[in-house]
This record gives sequence, structure tokens and C-alpha cells, in this order.
Amino acid sequence: MKAFLDVLEQLYKKVLLGVTLDNENHDYIFYLDPASLDQDCSTMTSLECPNPHGVQDKHQPSSANLATISVLPMCLKKHSPIGSAREIVLLQLTVIKVMVTRILSVETDFRAKEKYRDVIKILLKSSDIDSKLTCMFQDSDKLLSHMAAKCLALLLYFQLREKITFSNSWIAFCQKNLSEYPENEKAVYCLWTLTFIIKEIFKDTCSQKTEILKQFLTPFDTIFEVFYSLLFSHHFESCQDTSKIINSLICSLELLELLIASRIHLKLHFTCQRILFLKPSCVLDVITWPVQAFVKRKFIIFIKKCLLWKVGEDLCRGASPVLMPPDQHLDVDMLALADAVLRAVDLGLLRTLSVHGKPPRFGGEEVQPTCERAPGPDHVILRAASLLIIKSLEIKFQSRTSANEMKGNSLNSFCVQAVVYGYKVIHNFQISGP
Repeated sequence: MKAFLDVLEQLYKKVLLGVTLDNENHDYIFYLDPASLDQDCSTMTSLECPNPHGVQDKHQPSSANLATISVLPMCLKKHSPIGSAREIVLLQLTVIKVMVTRILSVETDFRAKEKYRDVIKILLKSSDIDSKLTCMFQDSDKLLSHMAAKCLALLLYFQLREKITFSNSWIAFCQKNLSEYPENEKAVYCLWTLTFIIKEIFKDTCSQKTEILKQFLTPFDTIFEVFYSLLFSHHFESCQDTSKIINSLICSLELLELLIASRIHLKLHFTCQRILFLKPSCVLDVITWPVQAFVKRKFIIFIKKCLLWKVGEDLCRGASPVLMPPDQHLDVDMLALADAVLRAVDLGLLRTLSVHGKPPRFGGEEVQPTCERAPGPDHVILRAASLLIIKSLEIKFQSRTSANEMKGNSLNSFCVQAVVYGYKVIHNFQISGP
């Protein structure tokens, strides 16, 4: 086991420096294929179980320079302390992650990059690595779980760049977990992985972003719509562990923002990119839930950014392409969102928006014990809600439907309605403070 770990450490140092690997590609697969910490052992070391025929295993390294051991133990737990097993798996995941990062970097030497690319392709073909990594998602070891998710996300992005079809196991994993929410707690890992990959697409400097994103979204278009409905139809009051649903809400909101940003910047028209505009009441209802102030704040600011065409700017700042001219379909969707906001306000949305909590500050919500906190409303939500309603009214005014509605006396009616909306915002926030 010590020799195995030593070889992994040497491999890690080489990849970290971007050095070209010298051995056969298959030799490295022997050390990079993640072993299970809980699986029963099906093989032993060469000293315990010699090969009677003298035939080399296809996964065994052919070079004696790589290691002094000959068979990778399928169960690390049985042959080493759990600390050593954990260390080996984490190092395997780290080497894979750094190797993929090196492949995607323009600074890596061409020969070294080609060698790394061949190794990763063989690893994807020779082992069911997707399934092995998803099995680690709910490991009690949070570091191991996070590393597995990040490693899988990078491998999936590598497959997109290399035009390699996703494995059926990964697609089935996402479809199953997203469609079984909230009973299945692995959905949040799917959301995190999908979000990570879209971020990588935005950061990429290649000219084929639209094609890559199209290839990526195609298998998940329908299933995300199902998850969206399941998430927002869930009764928050009846949830025993509210932290889980809040975590799902935040992860979903980040993914939703990227999907809408990709629609604006990359001109795609998948259903999952339009789901907010097709069912805007779902997101608006969250504002009425008895959730923490920061959740309501995030949702209000998110809707505001959608209407202002600023969605995704924080996530993709400096990497997203130049904003393209708006298309007619997106204009229709923006009008639908604006209508939904105005209807919600008319039905009393603002009366449920009283946020009793600590007012946000640049340094956070906590203040020093010696400092007195002056009572007052949450000005962040006040500004966001005010701008949200003003922008919704602007979109409504500028739409063709509104132009017809505003003929004659209807114009006065709309102006009065705008004043009433503005008054409602200010009045509600003045009487509701921490």
C-alpha cells in the first residue's frame, strides 16, 4: 500500500508541473481508477494470491518502474487503515482533477497535454468511473464527497469538449434523482454538477460554446422541468429539515440564472431555459414562504436581474460573450414575467414581504455588541422590490398590448396604477422593520 501511494504522489507531482508522462497510458489507469472504501475484496496482492499462469492482468502496469506491487486492491478498507484508504482515494481524485485541468489549459505543453488526454480517455472507457464517483456523493466524509463531485464535473466537461457521449449511468443518475425530489437527497449534487459545467462553458474561450451547451442540455431538458415543479410545489411548512429545502432552493436558483443567461448570450431555446417565464408564479411564491430573509432577498434580486437583462453577470463576469440583440420570443417571455409580478403585487404580495431580521451591511449582518442597531426596514429588499415593480411597469407600457390598452382614458388608469404600486412598496416597507 505504501508503494502504491508513493507512485500516486510521484504522478501527482509530474502532472502538477505539466511534465510529459513516460510510461504506457494503460499503466496509469491502474493507479487512477478509484477504489471503493466499502466494497468487499475480490483480489489480493500478488504475494497473497500469485498468478498460476504467469499471465499479466490487463489493468496491471507493464513497467517495473511504476511500482513494486502488482494488483490494485479492490477494497482498500480491508488491507489498510481507513486513514490510508481515504488518503489514496483523495489523491486519486486530485490527480484526475489536475490532469483534466491541465488538458483544458492553454499553457500546458502540447506533448504533455496529448498524453494526459489519452490517459483520461482510456480511464473513461476502461472503468465505470461515473458510477464510482456518484457513489461517493453522499459519503459522510464531506471532503471526499466534494472532491468526487468536482472530479466528475470536470470529467463530464472534458467529454463535452472532446465530443464524447455521456455514459448512460450518469444521465440515468440525474434523471432518477431529480425526478424523485424531495425523497431523494442526491438531487442537490446533480444541480451542483450541472451548474459547475455550465460555468465552465461560459469561461471557455472556444468559439463552439453554443454547440457544447446544446449537447449538454439535450438529455436534461425535460427532467429539469419536472424537478422545477416538484421543488416549488413542496410545502415548506411541512418540511422537517428546512435546511435541505433551502439548500435546494439556492442551488436551483444559481442553475436557473445560468440557464437564462445562456439563453440570452448563446441564443438557445430549450424548455429548461424558459421554465421561469412559463411558470413565474412558482418563484414568486417563494417570497411568501416563511423562509429566512436572505432567501427572499436572493429571489427578489434574481427576478429583478432577469427583467433588467443583468442575469448571470455575477457568475460569468469577464468571461461571457457580448450581449446579443434581444429576440422576439424572449421579449414575450419578459412580458409574461412582468405581468406575473404585477398580478402578484395586485394580489397582496407586498403585504407578505415584511422581513423581520437584521438589516444587511457591507460587512455582514452581525454588529459589534457595543454598537446599537437602529431599527428600520431592509433597504436591500426595498430597493430591489421597488426597481422590480418599476421595471415590470416599464415592460408593460412598452409592450404592444399595453399600447392598445393605454388609448384614451386607459393611459390615465395605467399612470394611477403605477403610482398605487409605488405607494404600496414604500408603505409596506416603512411599517415593517426588524
